[in-house]
Parts: sequence; C-alpha cells; structure tokens
Amino acid sequence: MKVVHVKNPESREACLAQLCANVYGREAGLAPLVTFAGTLGVLFEQEAARLFALTDEARQVLSLALVSADTEGRSMELAMVSTPQGDGHSEHSARLIRLLAEKAPLRVLASDADAERFFRDCGITRWIDAEGGMRVGLAPRHPEPQAGKLPGVVRFDGEGIVKTFKADPETFESYKQRFVAALERFPQSVI
Repeated sequence: MKVVHVKNPESREACLAQLCANVYGREAGLAPLVTFAGTLGVLFEQEAARLFALTDEARQVLSLALVSADTEGRSMELAMVSTPQGDGHSEHSARLIRLLAEKAPLRVLASDADAERFFRDCGITRWIDAEGGMRVGLAPRHPEPQAGKLPGVVRFDGEGIVKTFKADPETFESYKQRFVAALERFPQSVI
C-alpha cells in the first residue's frame, strides 16, 4: 500500500467529491456541497489543504483523507477521512492516518473516548485538552504547542457559502453540477 498526494486537478476534484459524499452521506442536505465548494474555492486555491489517498499496488483507492494547514504553516489538521465505501473508521482509514502521522506534523480532533482510542491506535499518543470537551492529538512530528496553544487552522466560511448559494442560484447550480460530475468520474485508481 502507498500514500498518494492527489495533485491532478480532475482526480483531486473527483476524490474530494467522493470523500464529501462518504463523510456526510448523499442525503445530508447542503453540507457535502458546501464542503466541496469551500475546499475547492478557498482551501485548494490558497494551497491550505491537501488530499491524500491510500492505494493498493494497482493504485485502487482504499481510503481518502483531507488535511488543512494551520495559519502559521507549521502543521496540519485532519479534516476528513473515509473509504470509498463510506465506512470511515476502517482498517484502511486507520492505516492512512498512521502513515500520515509518521511523516507529517499532523493533529487530529477527538470528540469522545472512542475517537481518541481510534487515533491512539493510529500512533497519535500526545493529547491536550481543547475547548468544548474536545481533545487534540498530536502526531510525533507535530511541534509542541507554544505557551500551551496551537495555531488556528485555515478554514472556509460555510455560512458565507450558503448565503452565496441562496443569493446566486447560478453559482449554486454550477457547484452542484460540478459535484455530481466529479462523483460520476470518481476514479477507482488514482492518476
């Protein structure tokens, strides 16, 4: 198995659409489309996010992960992870997270003990408390928090995207068609 940084724009768009559909489900309202649009239009444009795939020897996609950069460019946060089948916390997703944690300054968020246990099994062993009862796990290559704080993560304004969609139906329709087309061409192998 191999970790591939998906750079080809068409493959990346198709993989992102599939990841959003897996994470949110196809009946999740606007959430998958908003994440798709925000990631494409903001995070990828600013080079603040990367998409990785775990592939087998035939380059078949086994798992996908999106990571977002912190505002200082020193680390990255796992934003989403799933398998093409949508089972999220599968063996393949765990392996992808484990491989990313070994090579990158990765951090993860855990909302409960089960999520923290999953990430611990992926090799993320340093943990700090965050607001709202969340726990932040730091991979071995992640720098120590400065003065007990981590830099913010580059994000997009989801509410702003929804407002744009409501105010500009053409933009909504354009992203919707782009999302559906990307799902239809989701590669079973990464180019």
